[in-house]
Amino acid sequence: MKLNAMGMEFTFENSEKGTSELIEKINELLANGDQYFSHLNIDGIEIYSEHSDYIVGNINDIKEITLKLSTVEEFISNLLVSLYDYTNGGIPEIKKMVDEFYQNPTDQTWETLTLLLEGIAWIYQTVKSIDDTNHNIAGWEEILKSIATFDVELPNLLEALENKDSTLIADIILYEILPQFEIINAETERNFEVK
Repeated sequence: MKLNAMGMEFTFENSEKGTSELIEKINELLANGDQYFSHLNIDGIEIYSEHSDYIVGNINDIKEITLKLSTVEEFISNLLVSLYDYTNGGIPEIKKMVDEFYQNPTDQTWETLTLLLEGIAWIYQTVKSIDDTNHNIAGWEEILKSIATFDVELPNLLEALENKDSTLIADIILYEILPQFEIINAETERNFEVK
């Protein structure tokens, strides 16, 4: 398989060893460059996550991989849009879940809570990725305060979860977690015009 990256072309075996060498080469190129990894284009398919899994799962068929990069500004802009989109879509779902926890949580309600916890982990990662760059983002201090609130409230939420205290779970989400989603949503929106 061929790797096209930064105006260069590399060839690797379509094997487990070749995949390891490919990933090592990508990491080496990124470490020495001033751009950020965006995604891979693998035989015309855009792959944004779980790259290794996709490559291993399709190892015998892959012909060409193109490393897609972005500038720091594009990188931050894309992450801010993702944060906005995620929190914007999450807010109504969180409100619905809170209502269900106050009434009679179903198996689906508990699954939605698991997704919320995974989403908060994603928010952490995204904010850390942005924070590791040299940026000038409006409202960034407010976003960091929201992350600090998650740090304080997640242990309380996990304790309520262990005790299966659905009322306390709903209270923590409604009064502590949801407002942070709303703050992150509003602050990310300030940085671009939503169309």
